[in-house]
Amino acid sequence: MNDNKLTDKIKEVVQDSKDWVNLQVEYAKLTAAEKITILGGAVALVTICLLIAVVILFVLTQCLVDAFELIMSPVLACLSVSGILLLLMLVFIVFKKPLIMNPIAKFLTKLFLS
Repeated sequence: MNDNKLTDKIKEVVQDSKDWVNLQVEYAKLTAAEKITILGGAVALVTICLLIAVVILFVLTQCLVDAFELIMSPVLACLSVSGILLLLMLVFIVFKKPLIMNPIAKFLTKLFLS
């Protein structure tokens, strides 16, 4: 009789352990789905913002060329704006780590380690 109770207790502990493992696996799946959804949303938002920024940058450079044409020749105005954009690109290349890499790393670390 006592042996039968022990066997029942062992079966109960084994079943509870299986249930716990199944719940942990389900939790991990849901957590991964949530994090992938957040990451996908962030990628979509950044993509949309970059597309809008490119259009805005194009319009602003055209306006800057028009403004420079008032004080210099059209060719020189285009070259001046190109030089400004090249300088801006070099600033982003030089400061790539603090401007681009660190925020991305911080976001991914916060997302996956929280």
